[in-house]
Amino acid sequence: MIVRNLKSNFEKLLKTTEEIWFSVALIKESTYDYIQYTINENCKQNYLVGIDLPTHPTVLRKMQNKVAKKLFESGIYKTEYNFHPKVYLFKENDNYTAFIGSSNLTDGGLEDNVELNYKITNQKDCLAILNWFKILYKESFPLTEENILAYEEQFYSNAEIEKDIKKKRKSIKLKKTVYTNNSLESIDFSDRYFKKEHHLAFRREIWSNNSNEAINERELAKIKCQELHESIFPYFKDYNIQTLEPNPMSDHLISMIRQIDPTKPRPINAMWLSYGKSEDQIKNYQKIVGSDQKAKQTFIHHARLQLKIDFKNIGIYLLFAKENEGGIFDRDFFKNNMRNKTYRDKFYQIINSLPNDFFIAVGGNTEYCNNFNSSEELHEFCKKDNIQKYFIIGKDFQITDIEMSETNLPIETLKIFKLLFPLYEMMRHKF
Repeated sequence: MIVRNLKSNFEKLLKTTEEIWFSVALIKESTYDYIQYTINENCKQNYLVGIDLPTHPTVLRKMQNKVAKKLFESGIYKTEYNFHPKVYLFKENDNYTAFIGSSNLTDGGLEDNVELNYKITNQKDCLAILNWFKILYKESFPLTEENILAYEEQFYSNAEIEKDIKKKRKSIKLKKTVYTNNSLESIDFSDRYFKKEHHLAFRREIWSNNSNEAINERELAKIKCQELHESIFPYFKDYNIQTLEPNPMSDHLISMIRQIDPTKPRPINAMWLSYGKSEDQIKNYQKIVGSDQKAKQTFIHHARLQLKIDFKNIGIYLLFAKENEGGIFDRDFFKNNMRNKTYRDKFYQIINSLPNDFFIAVGGNTEYCNNFNSSEELHEFCKKDNIQKYFIIGKDFQITDIEMSETNLPIETLKIFKLLFPLYEMMRHKF
């Protein structure tokens, strides 16, 4: 399972784990202190630390003090080659969990940097990692005063050089590639449902452009989305999704093609065709919140199934809105129901039954639906929900995928809507 934020995973494990084995190229003092503050006080700790990257000597001294108090082992690994692993292994009740990836034991590595780590729960693989650690540990150098002093001398002599290099690296000015149409030039659009001109309407150069020319380009994409609506909506009953309704405001059947407030332009980088709650249902929400909040309870503020087209892709999703109290009724309904184990297990069962290339995005974090090993693991992931971010379950397609052809796209849209509909029914708020 791919993990993008180690800290949230470590937080729970550290409090209950019986023993850890960490092998890293770099440790920051603040992160080491966090581990010591959080970890179960009876946990046995084993560290293998490289000194090719600038781990501060203070960290080694803190480790040295811990070694003297038992329940703690630490060694320095040094050869003629760089020591560069990032391996974290936890043991609890004879069950192992490992994380391997790009994150060093630093604040940035655990939480802020762009990192990629993989969570391993296969016990055979975890034991192989443990064996690897033990072999390398036998080759390590002890945390003696003599060894720390030797490293400390080298560390401080290089400190200013490292600082200068880091400063120069940060000052490098890079230029972004200017978006061109080249990525679309090689595609044969003759049998595609959405043609080249429909995707070009969402190129970066005109995201905030409100000129007649830009609006006219988006209008072409809108007409094609309306054509799609007319070809699929009559078949909703055949797919048992007939309770889905289009936006009751006919002018908003398709998303906006012009800026609402040209003085505060928002990027129009995509277009979507959505289906969700009925007009009567929306009116009930508007009555609840009152006239002053009515504008925050329109069709788009609620759970919906949608097709989205942008410059390079087409996506078909179940989506909860973001911002301006977007999806607040649905999010709260889902959050409260997830406290019930039967509901959690059913949600996990449906998510896990989706095809391999379906994903779930919560609070800016994205995982493939089949990456979760249990309903509890999925529940923890869903707790990351943030109303400032979209909550999405669905699939992205490339323009060239066979499902996106003129003939296949309408049928594929109906098929995926049918797949996602049980989740829509399960997760949306109901009166």
